[in-house]
Amino acid sequence: MTLANAITISRLLVLAVAVWLLYLPDPMSKFISFFLTVILIAMDGIDGMVARARNEISELGGVIDIAIDRVVENVYWIVFAHLGLVPVWVALVVVSRGILTDAVRGYALAKGDSAFGMMKSGWAHWIVSGRFMRAFYGAIKAVVFAALALFMALREWYPDASWIPALSILVAVLVYLTVATTILRGVPVLLESRRYFAPTPTE
Repeated sequence: MTLANAITISRLLVLAVAVWLLYLPDPMSKFISFFLTVILIAMDGIDGMVARARNEISELGGVIDIAIDRVVENVYWIVFAHLGLVPVWVALVVVSRGILTDAVRGYALAKGDSAFGMMKSGWAHWIVSGRFMRAFYGAIKAVVFAALALFMALREWYPDASWIPALSILVAVLVYLTVATTILRGVPVLLESRRYFAPTPTE
């Protein structure tokens, strides 16, 4: 196993510890979970840098990276929904969107198209494959997961603080903005996939 892939897979261990800490009763556990979440996010960039520096870039590495990213994303949304920090429908929408887009991309791959290569129209390519949108999507997910963990810690540490309601609203805005971006980036994938299911003209 390459070092880059080992770093990628080790994110699962960090994720497991971070989630476990969220369920412990003391606020300090939530603070530690917040820092582990930040580390988990940083590791997503570190594995790519290591892969490029050590010339370990491979199709397998790309598949593993995408799979771990999906696990991290889904687990966090489900856990935060279970803990009551986000509505259950948020987790359902995000998980369903991921399943649908991954299924379509898997079919596209079987047809010879990559996940980003299947985006043929300019607007779809910008939303799904464009560097800005990819960076924005990764950043906002990182921010919202860290913010939710930190909010849990602060809410328990300072339950009577006057700024807790305002912070709750700010976190909610981040959650809904992230969900909206998730849906926005999923729609073009589904629309572009229509050509795979169109009947083939016969002579």
